[in-house]
Amino acid sequence: MLLGPPASGKGTQAELIQNRFGIPTTSTGAILRRQAKEKTPLGLEAEKIISKGGLAPDNLVMQVVEAWLEAHPAAFLFDGFPRTIEQAKEFDQILQQRETPLDLAIALAVSVDTIRTRMSQRFVCPNCGKVVSMGKHVQSPQDPCPNCGGPLEKRSDDNNEALQRRLEAYWEKTVPLYKYYGNRLVEVEAGRDVEVVFADIERLIAG
Repeated sequence: MLLGPPASGKGTQAELIQNRFGIPTTSTGAILRRQAKEKTPLGLEAEKIISKGGLAPDNLVMQVVEAWLEAHPAAFLFDGFPRTIEQAKEFDQILQQRETPLDLAIALAVSVDTIRTRMSQRFVCPNCGKVVSMGKHVQSPQDPCPNCGGPLEKRSDDNNEALQRRLEAYWEKTVPLYKYYGNRLVEVEAGRDVEVVFADIERLIAG
């Protein structure tokens, strides 16, 4: 799993990991945003909270996680999950029942200044969920998604007010996970070039 604050590069690194190792990858946030776009009851409930920078309730998140694991029983990579110790404990119970223990948790570390810069430059495709960075993946907000050709848009939670709330939630609820996972977790400096960060992650996964 990949942990880290907003805009630390979790989605980008998750995609690189999937391409390199063939590990099925998902983000609970991307699933919930897609559900919101489709106006499902689950998505609409989550959108009311996420758009204001809050965290989706544990019960919604765990519904998404269990459904995804049903479809991908052999291997998995979660981007940005779990986000609370409560989620982590429930997730450990699920993995024990499935006899698929957690091999590795990677925490991406990045400065707040870098987070704010990255947030201002990123857009998301509502069709496929791909997150793109202006000037890196595309040159203009009017450019199509490089993955599926769909339109790009700003995430509803990519604003300064929501970011501050998300950072506060991250420090309060997610950072304690680092102690919870102990030696199962390795921290990687993610303020560097994408390729350099991935080289470190690749070595960790390859063992």
